[in-house]
Amino acid sequence: MFRGGSMESGFEPKILICTECNEEFVFTAAAQQYFAERGYNEEPKRCKTCHTQYKKQQRDHRESEPVSSDYKAYE
Repeated sequence: MFRGGSMESGFEPKILICTECNEEFVFTAAAQQYFAERGYNEEPKRCKTCHTQYKKQQRDHRESEPVSSDYKAYE
């Protein structure tokens, strides 16, 4: 009997291509269920390695931006 989790959830693993490194990666049934539970409508565009690197670059960029002196908090 198949024990990959896809029979119970209705999801089947998919092979996707990363937009960063162009390598194949598996969008697992568990990951698809996670996305569905959170209302995500699109499949991931990046493999785990490239996604982690992308998020780190985003964080580093945000931290290096100067804070505007004319910023006003919502009242």
